[in-house]
Amino acid sequence: MRIDSGKVKRLRSEKNWSQEQLSEACGLSLRTVQRLESNSKASIESVRALADAFEIGPNDLIVNEDEEKMTPLDAVKAGFVNFANFSDGATRFEYWWFFLFALLVTAVATTLHPNAYQIVALILLVPFIAVGTRRLNDIGRSGWWQLLFLVPFGQIVIFYLLAQESRVSVSQTGGGRFIA
Repeated sequence: MRIDSGKVKRLRSEKNWSQEQLSEACGLSLRTVQRLESNSKASIESVRALADAFEIGPNDLIVNEDEEKMTPLDAVKAGFVNFANFSDGATRFEYWWFFLFALLVTAVATTLHPNAYQIVALILLVPFIAVGTRRLNDIGRSGWWQLLFLVPFGQIVIFYLLAQESRVSVSQTGGGRFIA
């Protein structure tokens, strides 16, 4: 997992510790502390040891890789790559960028030709349902809530749910997300 190496350096300098003093305080080797400050890759044991030494929670040191580095293009790619994945989670960023992509592509297809819209809609159907299911999983809801899209005014309820912040922790999804 990745940690915020800049934060580790800042916390160490706030305590006026050298790298040697930090290694003694947290029980890690000097080389491990140097590596953590340079490339920011750490095991969970190292993160816990650093957090105990700095008297903070481990989640404060961990970088959320999903939201940190994802670009809109990455969100669209993830929507297509994970088209058969209905069990993990999807961030709000990932879901709404995929939604915008699907909206724009279907709008362009409609202006080009009515049959093009139908083809694009068929291509986007399964990935759109999958990313919606992953988004609902991320907020602790079942993917079956998407059936409300078929009910008049049910879209309002679904869009409200899809816009909520993540609620699922690592222990519930088994993934690499740490949410306080």
